[in-house]
Amino acid sequence: MKWNWGTKLAIAMAAFMIMIIIFATLMMRESVDLVEKDYYPKGQAFQDLIQKKSNAEPFVQQIQLEAKDGVLQIHFPEFFTPSGLKGSVFFYNRVKDSGDMTYELSATTEGAFTVPLDGLSGRYIVKIDWEYEGVPYFVEKSFDIN
Repeated sequence: MKWNWGTKLAIAMAAFMIMIIIFATLMMRESVDLVEKDYYPKGQAFQDLIQKKSNAEPFVQQIQLEAKDGVLQIHFPEFFTPSGLKGSVFFYNRVKDSGDMTYELSATTEGAFTVPLDGLSGRYIVKIDWEYEGVPYFVEKSFDIN
């Protein structure tokens, strides 16, 4: 059977439409996780975050993260005494939002702050948000947990 150009065009258009429908169906089945679920309120507080980062700028290099015996030890500069420091640590995993965790800072006897690493593995961005003598600070550091 010989096909003319109209038949070939109709078959090509039908194949193209079927391909578009298949791609649209596959795309709708894909899970899309937003980076932040409540992105609008967080955008409103962005200026506060800029100020916190500015306050922490002199201390960024002095803050050390060390994984030891299943806990993450956070060493602050001597300027910050453990008794006057309060805040939280947020572990942000870019790959899966189910890996995100938040902990309150708790000091050890050596003055280092510890955070349990139970159930955490992979590359994280550790976001440390703290306040000392009424001044807020914020630091982000990349950290690999094995």
